[in-house]
Amino acid sequence: MRVKCVIGVFILLVMLTGTASAQNNAGKLVFSVRKPLTDRDGFRAATRTLEKGRGTTKWWEFYQYNICTMNPDGTDFRQLTDDGLSRRPRWSPNGEHIAYISGVDGAESLHMMRADGTENRRLIKKQHRLPDFWWSPLSHAVLTVVEIDRARDPLENWVVTIDGKSTKRWRTRQWAKGWLHWDKKGEKVKEPKNRMLEALPAGINWPEWSPDRKWIAFETDGFLALAEPDVIGVTGSWFLRKDEPPCQRLEEWSPDGKQILFYTSGEICIATVEKGRFKSYLNLSLYKGRDATWRPDGSQIAFIGSDPGGRRTSEIFILDVETGRMAQITSTSYDYSDLHWR
Repeated sequence: MRVKCVIGVFILLVMLTGTASAQNNAGKLVFSVRKPLTDRDGFRAATRTLEKGRGTTKWWEFYQYNICTMNPDGTDFRQLTDDGLSRRPRWSPNGEHIAYISGVDGAESLHMMRADGTENRRLIKKQHRLPDFWWSPLSHAVLTVVEIDRARDPLENWVVTIDGKSTKRWRTRQWAKGWLHWDKKGEKVKEPKNRMLEALPAGINWPEWSPDRKWIAFETDGFLALAEPDVIGVTGSWFLRKDEPPCQRLEEWSPDGKQILFYTSGEICIATVEKGRFKSYLNLSLYKGRDATWRPDGSQIAFIGSDPGGRRTSEIFILDVETGRMAQITSTSYDYSDLHWR
């Protein structure tokens, strides 16, 4: 009997260990939660009964945003901030820190905290706007687009280390909108060659760099396109290959750099890439979604969609790439945004 009990305990421990290991491999979700303020204006905004002429451009008068994390099975929900002004969180590549934007329009700051919400510090103090930022692959610094309140050339690029003690600035207008990028190792920030920008269609900005930094993906004339910056920087030529899928908006590359998440007619789609060419396409969603993000191993996608019950709230869903199976992991009375999986 004692042997059976020991075997039973051993099996249970193995099962629990396997479950914990699977959960660890699944990573964790970080996102913003929007809730109405509890005052009269917040209540009116939530119920859509604002008086005539009362606009909602100043969101902080009506809503509060805070950063939260959760396991991809819907467990261990944690709210990490409580200032009501925290949005756009993003995991560091090593999963130890979260960078996010805090503040109202015209006074945004870049903050960083531990994965559990501790050691919160401000890396960039109040600026007019912080349109985007990217972690170094080494997780030691953040490359940030900073909009200064000035009439000419308002955009700059800043790199700030996670201790906030070292800052480097680039005031290069042509590269400000997503063209400066970390190298593959994350040791330095690189500038593309001028000939590359001259070869691409006019108006291309905010490209998505592949994990190996060899390719960029971008939207042009309603299509998802690819380019190889180092080659174009030498040849000075680029053209559409006529196999590009229709694209409304681009999201991100898969962790292995073999697929791209994007939207067509609001629906979540994947394009498979091989040697700079599109090989296949897949419409993943059963209905419209947003803020889609890859699981670290690329096997699933998390996204925000409308509650199928007809409520106005948004909810978080997990979608299996291979099988198409989908699970709704939240059911609440508030809205989610800025989803990121690490």
